[in-house]
Amino acid sequence: MLDRSCLAFQTPSNPRACRVMSAALLAFGILVGGAMMNPAVPEPAPGEEEDYGEFTARPEELVTVATNDIVKSLRLNKTAMKIGRAVYEKSCASCHGADLKGLRDQHTPDLTDAEWRFSGDDLVSGGSIKFPSDVEWTVRYGIRSGHENARGAEVNMLAYDPKYRIEEDIKDYGDKEYLTPPEIDDVVEYVLQLSSQRFDRTKAARGKALFNNNAKGNCVDCHDTDGRGIETFGSTNLRKKELYLYGSDRASIRESLVKGRHGTMPAFDGVLKPEEIKAVSVYVFSHAAAPSSSTPDRRAAGGKARR
Repeated sequence: MLDRSCLAFQTPSNPRACRVMSAALLAFGILVGGAMMNPAVPEPAPGEEEDYGEFTARPEELVTVATNDIVKSLRLNKTAMKIGRAVYEKSCASCHGADLKGLRDQHTPDLTDAEWRFSGDDLVSGGSIKFPSDVEWTVRYGIRSGHENARGAEVNMLAYDPKYRIEEDIKDYGDKEYLTPPEIDDVVEYVLQLSSQRFDRTKAARGKALFNNNAKGNCVDCHDTDGRGIETFGSTNLRKKELYLYGSDRASIRESLVKGRHGTMPAFDGVLKPEEIKAVSVYVFSHAAAPSSSTPDRRAAGGKARR
């Protein structure tokens, strides 16, 4: 809903572009680090020697190799997976869970499904096919982290109650009340309908009109006409309630509209070693589910579509 960033991807119907309905943290997915610490590369146990050389790459070898090429090498991938697991457990599991499935109270995404937020860098697919390097970008620069390369820097969920707007929102939209409390309730019912939950039919009909009204809710600019979200913006697919990072019940949806959402993830550039950033990206990417048959074949293209 409502954000100037949409101008980069489509022609908005009014100067107020969109604000994402449910700001994802991860992006991708996407690794929110609870402890901003630099985990050491795992050392061999006393008396144990690493078989570096023909079968295992040394950690420093990862630095000069493109992340997408690391996964093509038995030696490099073996080392990346070992280091990546240690880095994940040290810096990422506290927010994304030991099983990579996300934590509800942290509002973090499931990194093992086939859903991705935010666009990738693949030219042919327009960013829909994802690669390990796309995870690396998120790990390196974060989400709304303040870094100039951060994902989602200009794509937030606007607080429709003016008193909850952050400074950036106030600069862009002032203190105008675009939706009244009853209109917010109507939009909530329509979102419940989109996600196949119980809803009030009369209210939802009004909510649908507001959802698509560029002068009012303007939700369509970020969530598209069918509510499936727009991957390049990182907006939530409203038809899949399991993807709602802040809850899919009536009260949670209403809170998202009233107060807005501005999820963040720190940038690990300069916090983790270069080889650790690449390794944890490879590790996380390896746990993501393959895309459905409706998306390009990951095995042929080298990528996968997910958050």
